[in-house]
Amino acid sequence: MAEAKSLRERRFYPVLFMIIITVIFVGLLATFYQLTRERVETHRQMVFKTTILQLFELPTDDLQSTYDAYIQEKMLDGRLYYAAMDGDSLIGYCLPISGSGLWSTIHAMVAVSPQLDRIRKIEILEQNETPGLGGRITEEWFTGQFAGKMLVQSGTAVLFELIAEDEPAGPMQINQITGATASSKAVVDMLYKEMSGFQQTLIQGAAQ
Repeated sequence: MAEAKSLRERRFYPVLFMIIITVIFVGLLATFYQLTRERVETHRQMVFKTTILQLFELPTDDLQSTYDAYIQEKMLDGRLYYAAMDGDSLIGYCLPISGSGLWSTIHAMVAVSPQLDRIRKIEILEQNETPGLGGRITEEWFTGQFAGKMLVQSGTAVLFELIAEDEPAGPMQINQITGATASSKAVVDMLYKEMSGFQQTLIQGAAQ
């Protein structure tokens, strides 16, 4: 009987040990999260504000002061967007956009002209596309193609045509990433869908 009890205890001990270790590590992680949560959120906000200023080619040295001086946070139909102002002059609008990528949601920021008809810049914020392929949507050569492109042509929203990476691109064309057609198309479709909706919402809001 004693030998049987000893055997049961020996079998139970590794399980008990793992439970204790797990509880300790979970507790440590929870404590670390609570201690760093505010710092992480502050850093996230700094990166976000820096991105907005850079999209409008505004200085970022004195981040908060410049942001407060130029950027106005606005809400329309439950959607947050940003207006860049230089005094009483509207520089343009900036808004977060998102769409389905190959593996997960792609998040980006796009800055447009005051008339909502031309792209100033686009920046990919988050993506989980295939490294070395779709993940290249963050590269400057790809996002830089959108700068200056028209969003509206003859009163109609523009859906950019994708062409091969090494071909000369026209005004309504974007060079796709070789081997990553789906990810390239995801960015183009996201831009078309999100900006078309925002244009209509802003126009309707201004008319009210």
